[in-house]
Amino acid sequence: MYEINLVPDVKAEAIKAQKARNLVFFVSGTVSAIAIGLVVFLFMFKAAQDITIGSQDKRLESLSAKLNEYDGLSEVLTIQRQLSGLQEIEGQKKVLSRVYGFLAAMVPRGADSVTISSLSVDLENYMMTIEGQALAGAGTDGVNYRVLEAFSKQVGMTTFDYGRYVDDKGNEIPTMCISETDARGIPLVDEEGYTYGVWARGVKGCDPSDTSSGETAIDEGAVQEVLADEGEEQSEGSTVQSTDTGELVRIYRTPRYQDWYRNGHMTSSGEISGVEHFESQCIRYNLTENGGTVVPVMTNNCKLAMGDFSVSESSNGKADGGQLVLRFEGSVELNPEVFSFNNKHVIAISPTGGTNVTDSYLQIDSIFSNRAADCEEGDTSCSK
Repeated sequence: MYEINLVPDVKAEAIKAQKARNLVFFVSGTVSAIAIGLVVFLFMFKAAQDITIGSQDKRLESLSAKLNEYDGLSEVLTIQRQLSGLQEIEGQKKVLSRVYGFLAAMVPRGADSVTISSLSVDLENYMMTIEGQALAGAGTDGVNYRVLEAFSKQVGMTTFDYGRYVDDKGNEIPTMCISETDARGIPLVDEEGYTYGVWARGVKGCDPSDTSSGETAIDEGAVQEVLADEGEEQSEGSTVQSTDTGELVRIYRTPRYQDWYRNGHMTSSGEISGVEHFESQCIRYNLTENGGTVVPVMTNNCKLAMGDFSVSESSNGKADGGQLVLRFEGSVELNPEVFSFNNKHVIAISPTGGTNVTDSYLQIDSIFSNRAADCEEGDTSCSK
């Protein structure tokens, strides 16, 4: 069989070249068209942007002219700057009055006692300086340095706690709506030894779960009216008593381990839910069950002082009653966190377990006394 090629090889190559050329022309034309379209679009976009910017410039010029005509512009700007800095200012605020609650936890009471004649606090360096006198208990002959030494150690071992009260859903309750002391300024403690606070529930602004109308101002007068009443009717996890303007709800700061653990409100690792409670930022609990009894183990890593009380000077003196006392002067550095305004519900906890709510002057009425007098020349009792 014979095959006859009617198209010479040269002609075939020419046809291929022609097809390639046509493809290049097509692609080039398409790219050019797209490029031209893009340039036109960018030109139109730039023109529209210039028009918009020009319009905004004219509007800004008009607004600027109106502002410059306003006489109180400088006052408005000053207020705006101050408002923007309120949060920062609030974070820098310090509550000096808390120092009274700290003293109530630091100073020993009983037969061996320490009284203070001079107190100063440096909030720049958080140094507390004390001048006072130590008195040994009855039956002690002469000055006994163990009282001052015990005071120094107790200062170093004192801790503190702070946090927030929450409802049974974990929503924070405004600080103003909680009271932690009675009318005498004494911490609230029930008959079983559990500390608690009283919540003025139902008062305007005191219900954290009511978010239907956004943030609501608190009715301070109604809060004080409710908290002035007392309630003793028991309910699970709290005490509730209705008043004319709201309810008194007892919220335990010290967890009720037995009840809460058995009712599923508290886990063995100390997590609390489903009941009003206090969320501590310092204290952690671990629970174990031994013979049907829940045994709590509490740890607190918040030290009130950064070390023991350092005595710089001591000497013998005579108190108002003629007792021989050991006069002393010294200082201690306190933890800056205890003075922070942002830390709420701060309490001091003595090594013996007693708690003292801060800002309560009635707790320290027996701590202060006059400075012990110098020993008179020839008073042999001062040399004991």
